[in-house]
Amino acid sequence: MKKDFLPYYISRAILSLAFAILAAGISWITLLLAILLFGLFLLYLHSGWFRVDLRQPLTPLRRDQHGQEIQRKALIISIVVGLLIYLTSPYLSGALSLSLSGNVALSIGIITYFTTQFVLFART
Repeated sequence: MKKDFLPYYISRAILSLAFAILAAGISWITLLLAILLFGLFLLYLHSGWFRVDLRQPLTPLRRDQHGQEIQRKALIISIVVGLLIYLTSPYLSGALSLSLSGNVALSIGIITYFTTQFVLFART
């Protein structure tokens, strides 16, 4: 780990833990999810997919035109998936005997965003 990226590492560790608590509550799964998410943030930093600007320590990743197009596609897909889950959650709850809340739809939307971005970047 590079000392120059320490603010990024700390901020992403906090963000990963916060999202894991939102998605899984307080349990042992939360820790596993937080570690997985933090690993993905490290992958994004060290993958070479983004230009790194150390003048902004909390947000050092910069996108080029190709990266912005991928981000736009991932955002559109994640919003559609999140809205579909949210709008169909009352019907899915009854049919599957599951309790789906808005947090689940938000969590699935966020996971969809990062997964779509990862897949689209990995293809290039």
